[in-house]
Amino acid sequence: MISEAQTTVRNVGLLLAQRGVNLTGGMLMALLLPRLMGPQIFGRYALITSLAMWFVIFSSLSSAQVMSRFIPPLVLAKDRSGIEKFLGNLLAARLSNGLLAAVTYLLFTALWFGELDTLMLVFVALSICLQTSSKLLFAFFLGLNQAARWGMGEILRQWLSLMFLVPGFYFGGLRGAGLGLMLAELLTLVVGMVWAAPYLSWSNLRFDFQYLSPYLRFSLSFFASNLLLTISLLSGELLVRVASGDYAQVGYFGLAYKAYLVAGQALWQPTMAFAPLLSSLLAQGNSAEIKRWVERLLKWMAVLGVVATFGALLLARDLVPLVFGAAYLPVADNVWPLMLALLALALSSVARLLALTYNKPGIAGQAAVLQIVSFWGVGLPLIAWQGSFAGCLAVLLAGAWYGGYFTFRMRRVVGYSLRHWVAVILPGALFLPLVWLRSSWQVNVALFAVFIIGYVGLLLALRIVTAGELTRMRRALRPEVLALEESPN
Repeated sequence: MISEAQTTVRNVGLLLAQRGVNLTGGMLMALLLPRLMGPQIFGRYALITSLAMWFVIFSSLSSAQVMSRFIPPLVLAKDRSGIEKFLGNLLAARLSNGLLAAVTYLLFTALWFGELDTLMLVFVALSICLQTSSKLLFAFFLGLNQAARWGMGEILRQWLSLMFLVPGFYFGGLRGAGLGLMLAELLTLVVGMVWAAPYLSWSNLRFDFQYLSPYLRFSLSFFASNLLLTISLLSGELLVRVASGDYAQVGYFGLAYKAYLVAGQALWQPTMAFAPLLSSLLAQGNSAEIKRWVERLLKWMAVLGVVATFGALLLARDLVPLVFGAAYLPVADNVWPLMLALLALALSSVARLLALTYNKPGIAGQAAVLQIVSFWGVGLPLIAWQGSFAGCLAVLLAGAWYGGYFTFRMRRVVGYSLRHWVAVILPGALFLPLVWLRSSWQVNVALFAVFIIGYVGLLLALRIVTAGELTRMRRALRPEVLALEESPN
């Protein structure tokens, strides 16, 4: 088990390093696309791509959850033929789902948004079909406890999109951008197939319903909650469009929300990397060790949430015009509520991980219903009143209710403590007066530096975070010297 834990932490460290690469790509995309497109066209692009993500996730059938739950036992049993059969059957099912999702997306967007270019929608629909299959192939490596390779799917997708999107739009407008997205997804799928080739064979590429039925039942048990959560997470642009009717507001919301999704992925992917380890611990009946791991996760995710929130409060008004242009200044006010929402996202991410580990799809579904009802119920009137900023507030409120309820229910199952999560947040609140001292960009950078030094120093002084923990986190980014000196506390 120590070896498996070492492998998990090593992959988490690599995932965190990948987030830096992903952030760089996201920054380049944010620097180029909004300026190149302008607020109105970028609003259309943001709506089209956000709707596409709906259909990608609708057709995924909870692949990451299925892989992290059922592949590890096959690996432990050294059942190579079983792994190949499992992957081949799921890939065949995914190909069918992807084709259906692409056709449905094309019909939906062409009929509802008649002002959008049909050929671009065709290209995006094809990218949906390709992405649904590539996501399954990369999720397969999560089941093999190779989460770093799982995370490479997102890295490839983002950087290939950057390579093809910008020239595509420059030479062909939105049609060219759609073609660029499709080419990026095609190459990502090719890489996934090459990496998974040792486990792929034509004989296993078939849909055997009788064989897949127990896995599909498990997948569908979580699919409803994933579906509702996806609608909530990816319906922001649509909600802003419906409530405001202004594509510029859609663009303002979309830019800020993309930053939130990137940060949220940086929390969710490392969290999911622990799924195989927690499943093994549960099989051994070691619930105390599970509690220690999730409490450690909550603490470090809360640290990231506090730092991101103060970064938005102190620096967003300087960075947004610099990166996106003066036309996107309203985005600066949209960012801080979304970064604050990361604190609630930490709670819900751990709760989702535990719901998967303990097979509690009912609780996950109830929490997802609360999320979508609260987001749309609060979001529609707020956006009609205050536009994209109110949409970001709605994300914060809905995320707080979702994370709070989900955590309450899962703590009754597992009994983990929130003490570390709270202990990390409270010292950060002491630095809120710095916000009222904002001035020039030089002053704001200095204020952020004061916050970082003071916040980290306070965490160390209060022993909320220890020097030993910082050392282990640094080593997690250097897998060749990784060693787990002790269990997490």
